[in-house]
Amino acid sequence: MAEVKLKNIRKSFSRGAFTALKDVSLTVPDGTFVTVLGPSGCGKTTLLRVIAGLEEPDGGEILIGGRKVNRVPPSKRNVAMVFQNYALYPHKKVSDNIGIGMRLRGYPKDEVQRKVGDIAQMLKIEELMGRYPRQLSGGQQQRVALARALVREPEVFLLDEPLSNLDAQVRDTTRTELKKLFKEINATVVYVTHDQTEAMMMSDLLVVMEKGAIRQIGDPFSIYRDPVHLFVAQFIGTYRINFIAGRLTERRFISNDQALTFDVKMNYQGQVVMGIRPEHLTVGAVEDVRLKGEVILVEPLGESNLISLKVGQNELRALSKGTGESHLLTAASFSPTKAYFFEAESGIRLRSDS
Repeated sequence: MAEVKLKNIRKSFSRGAFTALKDVSLTVPDGTFVTVLGPSGCGKTTLLRVIAGLEEPDGGEILIGGRKVNRVPPSKRNVAMVFQNYALYPHKKVSDNIGIGMRLRGYPKDEVQRKVGDIAQMLKIEELMGRYPRQLSGGQQQRVALARALVREPEVFLLDEPLSNLDAQVRDTTRTELKKLFKEINATVVYVTHDQTEAMMMSDLLVVMEKGAIRQIGDPFSIYRDPVHLFVAQFIGTYRINFIAGRLTERRFISNDQALTFDVKMNYQGQVVMGIRPEHLTVGAVEDVRLKGEVILVEPLGESNLISLKVGQNELRALSKGTGESHLLTAASFSPTKAYFFEAESGIRLRSDS
């Protein structure tokens, strides 16, 4: 496997009218599973295509295994890409789909058969070898597409939302299988998705993108716990974070509707957005910062409830660990240490000065 390094990559379309990548720099260490996460149109697929050689960057450098590959064609980069639609040949059987790359490169027939058999055994798809793609389920097609990539023994695997066409149960199972497989072979993987749950569960390293720029890079837990930008806080998390607009003045936060005010350890003055996650907002007046409001919705989640509470002009959501009479509660609270503050205009995270 090999390290992938991108230096100041830029890419525009429509003669510069649309900028897909804005000075993107990223290092994917050898043997690391990196997920590029972001909403549609953020540039994540373009980034993957630039690494693969399917798009030529307007500027910057692409290095794979220490070798600059900007002018190297895709077939010479020794990378394997698995697409969202799997791109299997419908008129060829599974065994032929898996081994076609080796045959085109002139490998002996017996070597192709041996390698295809080994990969099929690894992915537990031996019984599918005589079938055509139309005879396979979505999960089976995904494994065949992955087998075709594995048989090449590439330096880098590039996966573009490969699980998005699967139903929820198959997706969960395949996600676990993929993570185990790539860990076993110590693969260098760049994985693109818009599903933050998928990204959090699978990644060694997470890259969050917005509007062609990287907002944050780090391990999944660190990014969840310590977002550096408002967009990251909004995009990462099982339940949507609560935002309240207000201002900081004389070490005090005051919401715009003045329904919430409390002291902060932050020497900043100006317009801000405060964020508090539902799991950090406690039902009942037990924490330091207390809110009074009206419960407008209770969403049962099994052993917990997601409660929507109207506080002033804001609708906040709290994750209740109990399933009792949540609709009767009229208070919530949180610790100031769990609140995030972001500059209103730039979205940049503000830090405590204590």
